[in-house]
Amino acid sequence: MTSGGRETPPRKQAPGLSLLRSPAASRRQEEPRATPATPGLPAGVSARLLDLVDQAVVVCDAAGLPSWCNVQAERLFPQLRIGEPLHGPLSRAMAEGADCFETVSDGRRLSGHRVVLQGHGTPAGHCVWLVRDDSAAHERQNELMAERARSAFLAEAGKQLAASLHHGRTVRAVVRVAVPALADTAILFLPVLGRCVAWHLYGPDECAGQLPAVSLDQAPSVAHALRGLVEQPVLCDWREVARLGGALPQDPSPAGQALVVTLPGPGMPAGVLVLAHGPHRTGFGAADVELARQFAARASLALEAATFYAEQVHTAAVLQDGLEPDPLPHVAGVHLGAAYRPARETLRLGGDFYQVRADAEGGVGFFFGDVCGKGVEAAVFAGRVRQSLRSLALVESRPVRMLQLLNEALWEGDPTPFTTLVTGSVGLARDGALVVVLAGGGHVPPLVLRKDGRVDEVHIGGTLVGALPDPDFHQTEIRLAAGELLLLYSDGVTEARGGPTEQEMYGERRLMRDLAACVGMPAGAVAERIDLRTGQWLAGADHDDLAVLAVQAPALAPSADVERPR
Repeated sequence: MTSGGRETPPRKQAPGLSLLRSPAASRRQEEPRATPATPGLPAGVSARLLDLVDQAVVVCDAAGLPSWCNVQAERLFPQLRIGEPLHGPLSRAMAEGADCFETVSDGRRLSGHRVVLQGHGTPAGHCVWLVRDDSAAHERQNELMAERARSAFLAEAGKQLAASLHHGRTVRAVVRVAVPALADTAILFLPVLGRCVAWHLYGPDECAGQLPAVSLDQAPSVAHALRGLVEQPVLCDWREVARLGGALPQDPSPAGQALVVTLPGPGMPAGVLVLAHGPHRTGFGAADVELARQFAARASLALEAATFYAEQVHTAAVLQDGLEPDPLPHVAGVHLGAAYRPARETLRLGGDFYQVRADAEGGVGFFFGDVCGKGVEAAVFAGRVRQSLRSLALVESRPVRMLQLLNEALWEGDPTPFTTLVTGSVGLARDGALVVVLAGGGHVPPLVLRKDGRVDEVHIGGTLVGALPDPDFHQTEIRLAAGELLLLYSDGVTEARGGPTEQEMYGERRLMRDLAACVGMPAGAVAERIDLRTGQWLAGADHDDLAVLAVQAPALAPSADVERPR
């Protein structure tokens, strides 16, 4: 070709275009080659292709007889014969005219449905049964459901076992939760205590008791588990455990076995759980043993926590018994009142302390203090101070000298916390008034409520007790007329934060005002009144230890026939 007198070169063809065939050629090339007909199959259906299907394929003619089947059908139905009547689930489905079925045959779970063949070249009445073996899927589903049930049981068991820290309730919970999920009868043997072993049984009845530790030799499986010689659950003859007191059911399971499960502990086992099945249940399988082991681990934690809590409660009770303020004595001619509110009210232990004792001469000796800190540590130190003062009171009656001796005792050895302290004595005057001698060691000034409603501070001074090797303690004397009252208090009262802003301190001024409103009230009522007012001010907020002690002269002078302590 030429253009403008020049020859135009031929246009180059795009790569690959030469490979394209005409539509007619493509159609001729893509047309499948004829597939040889298979007897019993509709035309155009490949037997080789159906053999690859993961379902059983059974082709039936109009008479309901099998005309063809694939390899999967031969495996599922070994008795299937071409041209012969159907057997098993296919036969029942055909007889019932059902289009689908689900059944169990020869231990396999089968599901199938029928498809009627329609189309060009397909004889009328022909149908195909498609049958699937769902055994593996059903088994997996059952395993999943069983695992979920086991997990749900362990979760619920954990909640019930943790519901209480009371040791006895926890023991009962262990056996109750185990029945009937793990067994029909459960017995918990606790560790040997002294020469006895406590046990608790549940199912169907509930009972408990003790047996001599030497009798465990009749049941070696239980004895070895309690001694920590067996860690994994073991099976034993139920008669072996029944020797310990007929604990197992009278009609055991056909296997005649009991499962002995050790409850692991930090040192020795926390106990041994014996599980027994009734006659309607089979023996213990691997899944049962594993579930019992996991339950035992949770039961062990619950028992250990309950045991630890019981020990703590016992320790706290012993401390409370030894560290709580002693009851106030009844002394003729002297009215007394006190209130005590520790920072940790649940423990009833704190760093504030007081004690009042009657002497042989009809008077009263007392001390009132506040150690540094709060809680158990402060309570223990306060106990040391109280014990020291009690001992010193046997050999020394002078208040200042008692403080000096106490300071020496606290200063010796390692540095210890210090304490503020007021100690003194109360004597009866002939006119019915009280003469109070006070010695102070850094404590807040006591208050005196006069009968006209005036409130005075008693400044004693003095250094903290136990803080310095050479302290300086002071002494003073006051007189309480009839009806007048001396109030000793700890700084936790005045430093209590609350009120409208929840941060304002109760303060000395508010304390003096509330005390002035107590004119005419007895000593016990005054102490309770101050404690009540402080509690209202706190409104449940955290606080330091609070304590008050009231010493009051009777409103009326005692007569000459007042009984005096002998």
